[in-house]
Amino acid sequence: MEEKTILAVDDEPFFREEIVAFLSAPEFAARGWKVEAAASGEEALARLQETSFDVMLLDINMPGLDGMEVLRLMQERHLLEQTYVIMLSAYGVYENVVAAMRGGAKDFVNKSEPLDQWVVRIERGFEWQELRRRKQEVEEELRLLAREVGHDIGGSTFFVLTQRVQALARKVAGDPEAERSIEVIQQILGRIKRLADDLGHVAIALDSSEVWRWEPLDLHRLLERLLQEFSYGNPNVTIVREWGENIPPLTGSRAQLERAFHNLLTNAGRAMPDGGTLTLRTQYSASLDEGGARTGWVRTEIQDTGVGIPPATLQKIFRIGFSDWRNGVKGSGLGLYVARRNIENHGGRIEISSTVGEGTTVTVYLPVSAKPRS
Repeated sequence: MEEKTILAVDDEPFFREEIVAFLSAPEFAARGWKVEAAASGEEALARLQETSFDVMLLDINMPGLDGMEVLRLMQERHLLEQTYVIMLSAYGVYENVVAAMRGGAKDFVNKSEPLDQWVVRIERGFEWQELRRRKQEVEEELRLLAREVGHDIGGSTFFVLTQRVQALARKVAGDPEAERSIEVIQQILGRIKRLADDLGHVAIALDSSEVWRWEPLDLHRLLERLLQEFSYGNPNVTIVREWGENIPPLTGSRAQLERAFHNLLTNAGRAMPDGGTLTLRTQYSASLDEGGARTGWVRTEIQDTGVGIPPATLQKIFRIGFSDWRNGVKGSGLGLYVARRNIENHGGRIEISSTVGEGTTVTVYLPVSAKPRS
């Protein structure tokens, strides 16, 4: 039977021991449940760094690191992705519920409720973990498929087809209709090659076990190189830079972050087929962790004056295979998915706002210190 782990975090010894005793009962042990306890937020974070727990019961009101601060640090250290957090409080007020959910908690219970009523919430956490594992299995299958298909059609198959088309082009030289057919085939082959390349990027983005060469990265230098490439392909677009001051180096995969921003810039260019203005802004927001170390987030805005995105489309743009360019330029439907996945691999996130006919703003948030996503 697969073990299902629970970590109960509460500074009150009597209540903490009561939780452990209740959840250690034979009926729960028979289901594979194993419960452990932590007496403080500091201890809970230390335990989570050593091993993962399926469900965590976390008290909001504790001396030292309270529950909300633990949530914040879990988010910063990428621990919320693997833990189902249920907040506990003796004061079940609405403000606590809202704050806890915004902080990343999945559920909330009042400590005055009978413990047997907590079981449903804990079981819901185990169901969430099962869904998360199934999602990982599906993503692994997708990764293998993308890698194999991308390698096949982008490698030997593409090479052989290209060589044969070039041979045919020499044989039909001077025949306008045949030359036009060859031109159409070459265009199709070009799109196939781009699709194969995108599938390769999908495979890398989905491979959480791959060890990338993470390094300190100068964000402005990375963006400047991409903007130079962008300007060659979009000569009618005016580029405006509004660089923030004191932007610290980011820790991450150069290949993944370059691909993410490349895809976002490519979409911005496609949205402005007749020209326009592309504005890039960066800003650093700093804070101090519990040890006094300086940390924070870097925000990057990519704003275009293009065709804009309808509200209904905004809900779909990150889906695999979705592509809806009203300017006639249709992509593979993989670029934005790869961009979001690569940013999330670094513990960041992407937000998009848009107005039809006025343009789109893509905002990327990246933590200064990140760890490879597991």
